[in-house]
Amino acid sequence: MRVVEMDSAHVLWWHAHVQPIIDRDPQRVDKGWNWLLYAPFSYVAGNVMGREPVGYTVGLVVEETGHFVPCALALLLGEYQALTNHRQLCSFTWYLTTAPTEAMVFISEFDLTEDHVPKRLGSIALDVSVTHSLNHKGRGRVALYADQAGGDQLLSWYARQGMQILPQENRIPPGPRRFFKPSDGRYCYFTSKTGMAFSRSLDSLR
Repeated sequence: MRVVEMDSAHVLWWHAHVQPIIDRDPQRVDKGWNWLLYAPFSYVAGNVMGREPVGYTVGLVVEETGHFVPCALALLLGEYQALTNHRQLCSFTWYLTTAPTEAMVFISEFDLTEDHVPKRLGSIALDVSVTHSLNHKGRGRVALYADQAGGDQLLSWYARQGMQILPQENRIPPGPRRFFKPSDGRYCYFTSKTGMAFSRSLDSLR
């Protein structure tokens, strides 16, 4: 498994090969996502807001060919005000997606059988945000919004990773998001302590 900065080739490949498989599953929160739009929009909007946007691709290197094949994508705002203390900084995970098992088994570039599909891919992708935060100014603090389409199941998954849920009555940091996506009980966050604990829990996979 390797993590690299996202580039246009990763986005194009994902849009052509993985996203159509995701779109067939009505249970996927990322059904219908358009990475050809999301990636450039995130960079443009993030730079306008001074949020240091960055994209990462988690992928596998196929031994026989040496090709890097994306299996997760993450778009972050590298500098965002922490949800619980607006004077601190965190990384905000704007978009996060992972390839379904079906894609990794049936897309020939992966060269995988079902028994060899990477485990805990969602956790690994989330750890990318924590690692970015640790390597920059966030000290492991991460925030994100759990898409309403994921319901309680998605909130529960983030809670199992160690994230806390911002109470609905707590206001998020000032900015456009406070107006367009105000606090509704679906903002999740790692503190510096819990972010580092989550990261350490994945050390055996590194």
